[in-house]
Amino acid sequence: MTSGDPTKVEYFHSEKGDDMEMGKAGGSVVQENKVDAIVDSDAQIDPVLEKKVMRKVDWRLLPVVTAIYAFSLIDRTNYGGARIAGMDEALHLDVGNRASVALMILFVGYILFELPSNILLKKFGPRIWLSTLGLCFGILTIASGLVKTWGALAAVRAFLGVFEAGLLPGCFYLMTSWYRKYEIQRRLSYFIQSTFVITSFSNALAYGLTQIADEPEVDGWKWIFIVEGAITIGIALVLFFVVVDLPSSSGNKFLSPAEKELIKQRIMTERGEFEGEKITWKVIVYTFSQWHVISISFLYLAAAAGSYTWIIFNPIILRNSMGYSLVSAYMLTVPPAVFSTITTLIVSRYADKWHIRGPVCWFGTVIGLAGVAMVGFAESPVARYAGIWVGEIGTNAYIVTCVAWGHNNIRTDGPRAVLSSIHVGSAAVGAIYSSLVFRQQDAPDYIPGLAAIIAILTAGFVVSVLTSFFLWRANKKADAGKKIIEGAVGFRYTW
Repeated sequence: MTSGDPTKVEYFHSEKGDDMEMGKAGGSVVQENKVDAIVDSDAQIDPVLEKKVMRKVDWRLLPVVTAIYAFSLIDRTNYGGARIAGMDEALHLDVGNRASVALMILFVGYILFELPSNILLKKFGPRIWLSTLGLCFGILTIASGLVKTWGALAAVRAFLGVFEAGLLPGCFYLMTSWYRKYEIQRRLSYFIQSTFVITSFSNALAYGLTQIADEPEVDGWKWIFIVEGAITIGIALVLFFVVVDLPSSSGNKFLSPAEKELIKQRIMTERGEFEGEKITWKVIVYTFSQWHVISISFLYLAAAAGSYTWIIFNPIILRNSMGYSLVSAYMLTVPPAVFSTITTLIVSRYADKWHIRGPVCWFGTVIGLAGVAMVGFAESPVARYAGIWVGEIGTNAYIVTCVAWGHNNIRTDGPRAVLSSIHVGSAAVGAIYSSLVFRQQDAPDYIPGLAAIIAILTAGFVVSVLTSFFLWRANKKADAGKKIIEGAVGFRYTW
């Protein structure tokens, strides 16, 4: 929730961040570095033209970033499907922790290269940089189907993580550059949930691709990687010609001059700036110093750990723990993903409408916990499968809300680009956590792994409640004139 509207005011940005004090001269903030003022110019924006322009932006931006990220996610998460189609036996992944190591090593590159990748995205532009990343990880996905040893697979996946590192933070940053704070969760839910639905069908696709092999349950895994990698390369080549650049770029030819001016007015209204800000060490340090960045990033970590439980381990749990056949294990992952997408879209619509984030995280966590508990401790396969439905409903709504919540509380361009990297890096840590706690020696029930997911989701619930409280309290201080948030008198946190 939030309170207060932006008002026209001149202010000066302090290196002290949020701990600014009101000056005596006309209510302006007397500090060191002047920045642009937030201007309440909604009255100057034609609502009919605005609706038309944003619909045009939606159709040009969302399908493109969804397609490339969906297939990057398929390339990354087809690991579970490949394991039950002969990869474990062919590469001896069932020895010790080899399967977990090969899965986890991808996320090391994710964590290390996300921020450098966003810096390069701002330098080269989304069109060039995102399409280049897509081309590289498509090639590496094909290489995953050609390896002969588990060590070679681990090496390929390490490089895959490097090139996939910039894609999701780049998409987040690009999307939040175009939309206002209470428009973004709906768009993020379309983006993220569409990729989840497509990914859920990837198991059915994987099953079909295994049939190319003479012995599907022996060599089918190779064709999963080879064909899906080729598709990713094709999408990356298309991406080069159709993806939009940042709003301030002159390369966005799909908008007329009047439409570009409207976009500029919308952004100036909410943020007080339009041109992109360079990512410097000062910007990086400032972003990491904001306590709410760290707390919401932890929430994203917890949500990602829960979400990756369903994405990566659903086919394994259904096949090895619940005893379903290979084809059933693939197909049964689809319905809960589709249903959770519908519920998440509904939740996101009202979260934007009511300007709430924290309460959505609370309830999403509780529902996710219930689902994990059902999978881990219910007796019948039907009840355990129902737990997958419940768990996906909770964690998917939770993860989308975390992304929107973090970006809602950062006003300026440079820190927002850094925040996108921090968020996705946190998600990578959550994925590592998930991949390590589901150990091969705990098969077929994976009770310790499910208990570890319950633990981190519980911690996320506690942190989300505390974060909401402290953000609410900061808003109250700002309303009383005792605090200035994000260097702007009219800015309020969303809690």
